[in-house]
Amino acid sequence: MHHPAHIDGRSVVILRQGRRGFHVPGSGLLSYDGQTLTLGEDESRRVFTNDELRSLMPVVEGSRIPECRGFDFFLLSEVDA
Repeated sequence: MHHPAHIDGRSVVILRQGRRGFHVPGSGLLSYDGQTLTLGEDESRRVFTNDELRSLMPVVEGSRIPECRGFDFFLLSEVDA
């Protein structure tokens, strides 16, 4: 599991499997204030759960998922973020 302080300021894309590939219900920068890891800002801001933190996967060079390009991490989600 990643420690929130180590991924503060890194980018993440949340993917949801659809019939024709992936849908992106959320993306942005992670922010850690010493207690809470959040994604996004203002109205689109949301707290990242421990389960989500455990499920974060790094985007590798040459990723075959086009929606991941340009992001540091991705998260597969069964529900919209």
